[in-house]
Amino acid sequence: MIFKLILIVLLSITDTTLTAVSKCSVDTQLRTPKYHLMEKCYRSKLGIVSKANFTSLISCQRLGFEKKGLAINFSPREAWADSNETVDYTCEVLKCAEADGGLSMVNDSRYDYYSIYAKPVPHVNTTCVPTLGMFFVITKRQNYTLGYRQCKNVSALPVDVTSEQRTDALAQLLASSSIDMAFVGLRSKNGSAFISVNGDPLDCTTYRAWAPGSPRKARKKFDCVVLTKHRTWVSMPCKNNLPIVCELIPGGPYKRGSLFASRMKKPNETTTESQSDDE
Repeated sequence: MIFKLILIVLLSITDTTLTAVSKCSVDTQLRTPKYHLMEKCYRSKLGIVSKANFTSLISCQRLGFEKKGLAINFSPREAWADSNETVDYTCEVLKCAEADGGLSMVNDSRYDYYSIYAKPVPHVNTTCVPTLGMFFVITKRQNYTLGYRQCKNVSALPVDVTSEQRTDALAQLLASSSIDMAFVGLRSKNGSAFISVNGDPLDCTTYRAWAPGSPRKARKKFDCVVLTKHRTWVSMPCKNNLPIVCELIPGGPYKRGSLFASRMKKPNETTTESQSDDE
């Protein structure tokens, strides 16, 4: 009888563990980014995190994923024959990706430029955190629901802060923007545990950055989380009006012609924000 009881307890623990694991199965890796061809015969002069010599684009892309590069310059084999100039490295992994306008792009027939951000091209006012992602701070003070909708309007989601690297880097972004605190993608629904924007309960990670007094026990009332410029999290009502930090979602394919839209437009020509977002 005792043995059966122990067995039942063990099975119960195993089942609970499997359930917990399944709850943590949703991960950003399910949205594995892809490098999309943006411009042939162009090379980005943004910072390089790694470089190597490969004859295969796939090998260059793999290096890019390994080094968490947001874009790559790749020199295809056919470009070598067409150019009198040699290249030191055929694969350059970039820390950041070009935004609308491609201001760091140069014409170079030896290379093609690829980016994980291609649908749409990041807005000119986005901020790159090297190897981490592209972010857009909506400074307008509004509740979480309205802020979430505005993030979606720029092909983004409230930012994930469930790592030390992300919390530190994004707190620095707030400080540089003279913002004391802003909503992020971590909230509680109906008093449940806090859930990250990627769908994982906070229990799926060991990292915490709660400020003293947070999280508040009344989760139904203090149902959202804000990041402060001091690198801490504070639980706060979602109905409060605050800025929000959005993280752009990698995607594609690229609609050719929009990367250089702002750089190629005529002096008297204006492009509305809604138009550039649709491209």
